[in-house]
Amino acid sequence: MPQSESPPTAGLWDAERLMRARDFASAAEILEDIVEHDDNLQALCMLASSLLEVGEHRQALHYASLAAQREPSLAPARDLLGRANAALGHFASALSEYRALAALCREQSPAPPDEFSIPAHFALHNIEQIAHILAAEDSEKRAFAGVATDELPALRRQLTDLIDASDGAAPWVSVQGKNGRILADPPYVRASEERLPRYLNPGIDYAKLQNAIVADRRRVQVIDEFLTPAALAQVRKFCLQSTVWRHSYEYGYIGAFPQDGFASVSLFAIAEELLAALGEALDGYYFAQWWGFVYNANLPGVDVHADDSDFAVNLWITPDSANLDPSRGGLVVWDKTAPSDWTFEDYNAGGTRVRRFLEQQSAKPNIVPHRENRAVLFGEHLFHQTDEFTFAPGFANRRRSLTFLFRRRKQ
Repeated sequence: MPQSESPPTAGLWDAERLMRARDFASAAEILEDIVEHDDNLQALCMLASSLLEVGEHRQALHYASLAAQREPSLAPARDLLGRANAALGHFASALSEYRALAALCREQSPAPPDEFSIPAHFALHNIEQIAHILAAEDSEKRAFAGVATDELPALRRQLTDLIDASDGAAPWVSVQGKNGRILADPPYVRASEERLPRYLNPGIDYAKLQNAIVADRRRVQVIDEFLTPAALAQVRKFCLQSTVWRHSYEYGYIGAFPQDGFASVSLFAIAEELLAALGEALDGYYFAQWWGFVYNANLPGVDVHADDSDFAVNLWITPDSANLDPSRGGLVVWDKTAPSDWTFEDYNAGGTRVRRFLEQQSAKPNIVPHRENRAVLFGEHLFHQTDEFTFAPGFANRRRSLTFLFRRRKQ
């Protein structure tokens, strides 16, 4: 006769099913009962994650802390601590957690094999970044002492030719040896930062912007000269000299996420100042997610999709001199949101279904051209995608975008 599952195991399965269905409140009820009787690490993390989703941030922090105390090297617990602290506005604590998490993930990641395959655009980006860091006067060069720099120019040419000949999707390449391992998994370095007196441009009329957002959250708002010159320089240095770009995508762009070290003094300061500057417009909102993307000049960018947020800010940091078509290169934002019965996977994955929906709804696209230090703001889960772009070759000329997402606190 088969044995029945133990109550905690069965409860975890039920909670996991509910979380996949995005019924986080019901999942939290099951998980709270489990952790009350059994100090289960998986249940603690699942409970913290569910509570984050329903807006119980202090409770989420409590359970994530219990999990981290039980097992300090548990990466999911550290991630949850970072997310909960960011949601609560405890940005220094969030930064500390994400720094620890990035180092922890590096320690726990297995060493690459002697020969393996990686996307060509990922290898090319890493070659260019390594060369950029080695050439910079104020960068962390010691981490790349083992790089055979004489091989990099030829590898760069080979990869560029391979990508230029591709049909839109990034090809894969086989890499081997010491340089191969470094190209697939560069040493983790990050540019150091000190808090600046101010990050947002004080010349912007945020009172006027607040009124415009409150009047129509679906209307796209554009802010030029968004950051102070010093802040823009600091953010750009962090992006160019920090090896936090770890997630490659099929159509030629690479993502950086907080779990990989994409968390910094400047990023949290921008979020903090923006919440204060927009006042009433973001009253009841919290900083939920953030990431960066860097693009290959000869491959398409992010397809049409919507994000899991109530208010989004996209910031471009590449110099205008790199954009060879100033009328394009930015963002296309449609005036429609996903139907209420669509799942996150439905509206975030993009593709034919989203395009068919936008066509059926006679959705109107708003094309916002790329500009250096331009921020694009919009709410209500609007569909958007990277516009067609033509940027000059060179690592510093790559199109780079930063995304800051905010959510409403649950009532």
